[in-house]
Amino acid sequence: MASAGGEDADAVLSDVEGEEPIPIVIKNPTQEDISVEKFRELLAELDRERQAREVSENSKSELQVSFNRLKALAHEAIKKRDETGRQRDEALREKEEALRSSEKVTAELAEANRAKEELSKQRDEIAKQFDEAVKERDGLRSEIETSSHMLITGIEKISGKVSNIKNFTVGGLPRSLKYTGLPAVAYGVIKRTNEIVEELLRQIDATTKSRNETREQMEQRNYEIAIEVSQLEATMNGLREEVAKKASVLETLEKTIAGKDGKISEIERETMEKLNKVENEASELRQIVSEYDDKLRSLESKMESQRPLLIDQLNLVSRIHERIYDVIKIVDFNNLDQSELSESLFLPQETDMEENIRAALAGMESIYELIKIVVQKTRDLVEEKNREIKGLDETVGQLVKEKGHIGSLLRSALSNRMAMDPSSKGNALFQVAENGLREAGIDFKFSKLLEDRKVPNPNDKVDVPGTEGDEIYSLAGALEKIVKASQLEIIELQHSVDELRAESSLLKEHVEIQAKELDHRMQRIEELEEKERVANES
Repeated sequence: MASAGGEDADAVLSDVEGEEPIPIVIKNPTQEDISVEKFRELLAELDRERQAREVSENSKSELQVSFNRLKALAHEAIKKRDETGRQRDEALREKEEALRSSEKVTAELAEANRAKEELSKQRDEIAKQFDEAVKERDGLRSEIETSSHMLITGIEKISGKVSNIKNFTVGGLPRSLKYTGLPAVAYGVIKRTNEIVEELLRQIDATTKSRNETREQMEQRNYEIAIEVSQLEATMNGLREEVAKKASVLETLEKTIAGKDGKISEIERETMEKLNKVENEASELRQIVSEYDDKLRSLESKMESQRPLLIDQLNLVSRIHERIYDVIKIVDFNNLDQSELSESLFLPQETDMEENIRAALAGMESIYELIKIVVQKTRDLVEEKNREIKGLDETVGQLVKEKGHIGSLLRSALSNRMAMDPSSKGNALFQVAENGLREAGIDFKFSKLLEDRKVPNPNDKVDVPGTEGDEIYSLAGALEKIVKASQLEIIELQHSVDELRAESSLLKEHVEIQAKELDHRMQRIEELEEKERVANES
């Protein structure tokens, strides 16, 4: 049955070891492997201990047979005691030697007990040193995803290694109504580890109890053998001739007993070593539990340290939301219909981390919508400004053409003036100039200048020899003023075009900045969504 149990345990271990574990990146990857190897060695040593127990029982049966044989020989010796009287002294000496050998065995047992006490003291000292080392140990840092996966994988492997003792995988990890997420996983791992340790301690106690019972039975049997031997020696008055015949048999039996005693002492020593190994494994398991406690506390402190950062992020999201809405009001102040986006509702919560993360994600989504609106409005405004700039460029080109056309009209008007009637020269000249300006797209009346007396009326009779030249100069001055006014208008239009171009470039830069910020925010949103997904999975 022991071999069948060993084969089942080997089959379970092979099934567990055959699985390909997911690679885990941790700072101390050998500790888990060492723990698993220790458990395997412990199981193998328990099997060897059971086999040694069976061997000891077989040796006890052999000793019983030998003792029965010795009793038969003693009965035969009683019948021949008259013949062996003279050998009494030698039998007494052999008795004394047997007593001395038993005293030696007793002394060796006492030394073994003292060694056991020293080992227990050393174990207590090691436990104290371990407690001091645990108190002085700093909290280890680890990410939430890696810690959770490592906890679950490690406890599953440990549960698989001890499945031949008890099946701990039924029903999954223990659950807690107080914790959720990673704390719940850590709670389940700690609870499961505690159960495994308790089961191992029970197995160790059972093994120790069985060993003590076996030892007590052996001591009781040795005591009974000693009593029976003393009784037989009391009844023997001498066995000189028979003892001489059976001396070789007795020597063989003594050697066998000595070998059995050596084997028993070796078995006890191996049992003590196994017990020490089991205790070391239990201490390592306690160390693992304490490390998991430290990791859980470090994760909780890390979450608490990240809480103000998340609150600051929510405040910044609210401010960005308001600034983008102000930009929308500046860009599209006439058709502002985004009143539902004007108020920021992403207020940070002091206690609920999950609500803060959701509020941050909602704020990022709202900022994304606002930035899309800003980009659309800015694009429309840039297109409108580009159309205005194009129209102004066309107007400037048209005015330049009109300037050249006005000059040609002025030259043609001056050349035609010489062929006209002197009485209607001025009016015809003004009429020709007005027609030329009208053809060029400029609606200008010289009659206003005549009414204001800025240009002398050609119908007024002034006996001044230079009247005709003055009319020409007046007309040229009026046309010059018109050209200057047109040039000023062209310059103003060019300034307007430059301003619109500068404003368009600023709007383009602003759109590029907003696009970059939008990309950054979208990456941040994706990172937060990934972290939230991982946290929910944990």
